[in-house]
Amino acid sequence: MNTERMDRMRTAMEMQGLDVLVCRLPENVLMLSGYWPLCGWVFFLFPLEGKPICILPDTEKHEAAAELWDSECSIYPFGTIGAGNQFEHIGNALREAAGSRDWKRVGYEGNFESIAPAWNAAELYIPARRTYAHIAEVFGEDNLVDATELICVQRACKTPYEIQKLQVVNDISCIGLETFMNTVRPGKTGVELSAAVESSVMTGGTGYHEARRVRAFAQVAVGTAETSIAYRPMEISTMRRLESGDIALLELAVVADGFWSDRTRACVAGVPTAQQVEINDILKIAQNEAIEAVKSGSTGGDVDRAARRIVEDAGHVKHFVHITGHGVGFGYHESLPLIAPESRDVLQAGMVHSVEPGIYFPELGGIRIEDDVLVTENGREVLGQFGRDLEQ
Repeated sequence: MNTERMDRMRTAMEMQGLDVLVCRLPENVLMLSGYWPLCGWVFFLFPLEGKPICILPDTEKHEAAAELWDSECSIYPFGTIGAGNQFEHIGNALREAAGSRDWKRVGYEGNFESIAPAWNAAELYIPARRTYAHIAEVFGEDNLVDATELICVQRACKTPYEIQKLQVVNDISCIGLETFMNTVRPGKTGVELSAAVESSVMTGGTGYHEARRVRAFAQVAVGTAETSIAYRPMEISTMRRLESGDIALLELAVVADGFWSDRTRACVAGVPTAQQVEINDILKIAQNEAIEAVKSGSTGGDVDRAARRIVEDAGHVKHFVHITGHGVGFGYHESLPLIAPESRDVLQAGMVHSVEPGIYFPELGGIRIEDDVLVTENGREVLGQFGRDLEQ
């Protein structure tokens, strides 16, 4: 069990005067229970004192039995004929859990605007008014406290257990990066490259260091028109075929048992031009400088400036249009720390964030290099090290 996480959260809850946290978002259930839900109908009650309670569908009991840390379980029927309404079952389970306990201040997930999916990423179940009404009915609306900020702050610094999980998922992501670099060539489409990367991650990553459930989300832009706008927070993989000298850019999210990595690489179909190599070399130096600036006590603004200064000195700062990084771990993108101009987020040991400088030209295309970096007591560590050249 991740006892350090439990101890940290209980200390934070005590400081806020909370008696229990009620979590339904899969990322928060995972953090406090060790179990990454298959869908979004798991409720986890994490008390200041006593054993946690997990309310889950009977369709997930086998997976939960293998992953869930020491908790009381309340299992309800779900998804089968005669199962009835899950809200009724959940409400009854919440009332039963609260009945014998004197919980006065109840923390809930009131303001998460961005969430990470459960294993079934095709369909998100988002806690909304009905969930709030259930919790309010059981515990009393006056007793509810929005614990969003508390949870986000606690999630920002990972425990040794969580760092190990993030090392594994970043290692797995290297399988996808290698497949991408080895598959880029004239004639390939962005769709073909995306499919090859996702397939290799799932087949090669499942079972790696006992990873049970692994999935990749690969977005590949190809050619000048597509990669020149690859600063956007998504790419659209198309059936456009790479021509000799074209850039292909991979934006890759990988999740392993609920822990996420975020990586980017660019590769040229054929032999890179001198200009392409020059831009890539500038980005390698910018990333090196930013990583060197990562240390406990620095701010997100310090790290961003280190990268942006190199790009500015090279005369391309207007083409570096996005932030330098963001938190990562329980989600693909986390709010803390923000690595951006003027960011005052103070880096602390245990934080994990991306470092991703990029340069994008309408006439040349775009190149970005992205890795996940762990803040350590004495500096930093790049997770899942992988080459940064433009050729296979």
